[in-house]
Amino acid sequence: MEVSQVAELGDRVSIFLSSFDDCFGRCEPRRHLRTYVGGQLSNLPRKSIEPIALAAGTAVRTLQGFFERTQWDEERLRDRVQWIVARDHAHPQAIGIVDESGNPKKGRHTAAVQRQWCGRTGKLDNCVMGVHLSYVAEDFQCLLDSDLFLPEDWAKEPGRRRECYIPEEVVYRPKTEIAQAQIRRALANGIRVAGCRD
Repeated sequence: MEVSQVAELGDRVSIFLSSFDDCFGRCEPRRHLRTYVGGQLSNLPRKSIEPIALAAGTAVRTLQGFFERTQWDEERLRDRVQWIVARDHAHPQAIGIVDESGNPKKGRHTAAVQRQWCGRTGKLDNCVMGVHLSYVAEDFQCLLDSDLFLPEDWAKEPGRRRECYIPEEVVYRPKTEIAQAQIRRALANGIRVAGCRD
């Protein structure tokens, strides 16, 4: 890519992110979102919060706090993404993909971590499990929805939940129930895939 193309892409990302400004109550979280997305799009070898914050000249704890404590309307953000996909990327041969994915973790302190089957490592492992809904249409693909799977043991331990900022309304649900709720939300937001009828 040439410098002018990179600059234009940066402008387009900024315009796109401004579509979500009303999901945040203040300007600081909006800046943190831009910092985080910029880090994910960068050439950093590790794209976790610490290297992203350091590369952007932001205090690491500040960017961590954006994810841990900042109040933002996650449901509005998710719905807005789905509306944009339905409006700009509708395709008669689109497919939807439901997937559970395990992310290996060390220790016991990451929210919802436990020993369970982890597809990434191909064995029983200490990991966090997520349920994801994706959309693919020709050369376009994106994540529409994602939920943390909270194991039953975690759901019953208020102390561990508090330590990891797990809200009371987050309860144990089987992965199939999580996936069905994601599909219903996406359909309500106008997402359609091949073979889907209104």
